Amino acid sequence: MVDAFVYLGCVIDSCGGSRGEVPLDWKRPAGRPSHIGLARSCMNMLERRLWKSSIRLETKLCLYQTYIVPVLMYGCETGATTKYLLSRVDAFDTWALRKILRIPYTRHASNAKVRKTTGCSPLSQLVTNRRLRLFGHISRSSLLEDHHRALAACIRQVPLDWKRPAGRPSHTWLRAIEADLGPLNLGLATAWRKATNRDEWRHIVDTEKLQRSTL
Repeated sequence: MVDAFVYLGCVIDSCGGSRGEVPLDWKRPAGRPSHIGLARSCMNMLERRLWKSSIRLETKLCLYQTYIVPVLMYGCETGATTKYLLSRVDAFDTWALRKILRIPYTRHASNAKVRKTTGCSPLSQLVTNRRLRLFGHISRSSLLEDHHRALAACIRQVPLDWKRPAGRPSHTWLRAIEADLGPLNLGLATAWRKATNRDEWRHIVDTEKLQRSTL
């Protein structure tokens, strides 16, 4: 028996959720592989040749979006992320952008100023966007598919004789979806019905992205 293992590039641990993907202190090497640890290693390997070079800022940002962000965001749409985990992802993103801008720690530049200079949105918005798109993809899949049947069963009302186990409820992927739908005032059942229409659901996801970008 093991407490955690890596499957298809993602850390699966005994407690569930996505905490294994984000170490408590991303500045130190994690005890096991994590997306933030891998992305940080990639940033350090390219520091001398790219981030400290004299190439244009626009080119550096394109390279960051091409080589670093996919490593960090791999499989993010399947994660049951919490606000804390998303804040760690945004913290790494800000750290990486400061490194690209070559801002020393002695220079007190706000995170808002860093994002205004680079024009990059927080990566937590990308996680939410991808997760909602996956939710819509599952809702439009065949009724015979296992993932469609499993998710539909979770969204339906639980049997009256069912009792929740003792203890705090686990943070699941559907709970993360509920949090993503909060700004839109949509419940899971309503979102499940609307997601069957691809164009309507795409408009809803784009609206949610716009709302978060204006916060």
